[in-house]
Amino acid sequence: MTSTLLKSLSCLLACVLLAAPQAHAQPSGAQDDRSQRLLDAARKEDGLSIYTSMAEKDISRLVKAFEARYGLKIKVWRSGTDNVLQRAISEARAGRHEVDFMLSTAPEMEALHREGLLRRVDSPLQQALIPAALPAHREWAGMRVYVYVQAYNTQRIRPEDLPRSYQDLLDPKWKGKLGVESKHEWFYTLVQNMGEEKGLRFFRQLVAANGMSMRKGSTLTANLVSAGEVPMALNLYLHVVEPLRAKQAPIGYLSLSPTIASTDGMAVMRDAKHPYSAELFYDFLLSDGQKILADNSISTNRRDEAILARFQPIVFSDPVRILDSYEKWDKLFDDVAHGH
Repeated sequence: MTSTLLKSLSCLLACVLLAAPQAHAQPSGAQDDRSQRLLDAARKEDGLSIYTSMAEKDISRLVKAFEARYGLKIKVWRSGTDNVLQRAISEARAGRHEVDFMLSTAPEMEALHREGLLRRVDSPLQQALIPAALPAHREWAGMRVYVYVQAYNTQRIRPEDLPRSYQDLLDPKWKGKLGVESKHEWFYTLVQNMGEEKGLRFFRQLVAANGMSMRKGSTLTANLVSAGEVPMALNLYLHVVEPLRAKQAPIGYLSLSPTIASTDGMAVMRDAKHPYSAELFYDFLLSDGQKILADNSISTNRRDEAILARFQPIVFSDPVRILDSYEKWDKLFDDVAHGH
């Protein structure tokens, strides 16, 4: 083997060894270096624009903390998930790139990915996320887990009467007492887990036997449970129920097996005018933002999230499959809930 070839092989090996830590095992100071690099570049930009469907009180906490830490300003436009999605797509198609950062539910983020409007982000902080929160394309990632629970009014339902399975809800004692929030992602995921034919048959039997009132809005539905107007709601977010319990409202919850959960999504827009500010905010949400969420009873997408260990077995909604059949299952859920 010639000395030239040996030298070439040695150089190649050195390059591989130098590259490997960056690709697979980030050195301890890698995140600090990345944050400083992003901050230096972000300070040369003139702000950050985000569109979100997150509750106002929750996004306000995150924005204020980010602005206080980095001295950067964020402009927030907030609306429902459908409005957020449609505005982002309409502006992009018109060549107007007004938004830098998106924060909404996972199916909507997957829709933006399919439109080619997101950019891939590779951050060391992604390593702490559960698989459901990080699609292979890495054009969006989730920072929150939405855990669905069955919430009930503690003054109208005795502990000994609580169901132990979904089949228990077919008992005549539940007639006129059941409500459901209009989130077909929960319905679709549960029915698929039961087996589509069996699952649809169960819900049709349930509605025929005991009825099931459909409500719109998690907070509204939770308040109706607390007021006793809806004695039991079958699919409320845990993070909506917990604050009411903390205020001593007459509301409790259980989790029938399997627990259904979903993730949200956040992303940097492909044509962001302020990409460094957007990526800095992305990392903030996966670091300091996680503590802010946890301190306010919101479950995170971290692998060490205690909530995920508490609710087992847990089944996550698949945003790709939900997006592919959105209109069908949205209508089907409405029809089944109304006994059609």
